[in-house]
Amino acid sequence: MSVLTVENLHFSYGRTKVLKGVSMEFYQGTFYGVIGPNGCGKSTLLKNLYGYLSPASGKVCLDGVDIRRMKSRERSRHIAYVPQETVSGFDFSVFDIIAMGRNPYHSGLDGLSRDDLDHIESAMQDTSTIALRNKSINELSGGEKQRVILARAFTQDSDIILMDEPVSMLDINHQVEIMDLARSLADKKNKTIVCVLHDLNLTAQYTQHIFLMAGGAVVRSGMPGEVLTEEIITGVYNVDVFIGDNKKTGSRIIIPISRL
Repeated sequence: MSVLTVENLHFSYGRTKVLKGVSMEFYQGTFYGVIGPNGCGKSTLLKNLYGYLSPASGKVCLDGVDIRRMKSRERSRHIAYVPQETVSGFDFSVFDIIAMGRNPYHSGLDGLSRDDLDHIESAMQDTSTIALRNKSINELSGGEKQRVILARAFTQDSDIILMDEPVSMLDINHQVEIMDLARSLADKKNKTIVCVLHDLNLTAQYTQHIFLMAGGAVVRSGMPGEVLTEEIITGVYNVDVFIGDNKKTGSRIIIPISRL
């Protein structure tokens, strides 16, 4: 059974239509990539999937239940969300930020349990944030902040993790760490990962199913080999590309061709 379904979703900012009849299905244990040109509605889609935004029509259902009927705490036990940008107006420590991932499981008056601490420690190990634990979130670089927010989401231990460009601020070493971890969560822990990505090579290497968006709609859906073709990428992104095969991984390599 699909765990998350999107049915004919429409969303607008004022008079500007951003999502135009989007329908999708997401299954357990699968790593999904959502790609497409800037402004095509990818980030808006994730915010609708999490319930930050409410569609003009259509719905998002979790195991058959419209997420708008779910309380925030209940929804957060099932869905974690990693935003594209995070700004903290308070001087929280890294540990405190990551510990917030356990909030859906107890009231604000409860202290952290041994189970909570185990989840926090594991997430910090996985995201290489242990050395940052006592620092203020406002002291960190953009890449360090991104790893902390990822750790918070992993601490939440939700069945579904939505990630909006999670590695855009990271160096290639940490990009590989985070993408390896996300794929292992799908493969070994049966998590559903939905990841907005701009890097088509990371998309080709890590994702199992791709939704390609353009103009607020899904224009292609399928396995990486079915979606990442020269004809499709050139048509949607309006740029010539060379697509070859990575002999080490078996995935595709996408190289844009200069117009000069």
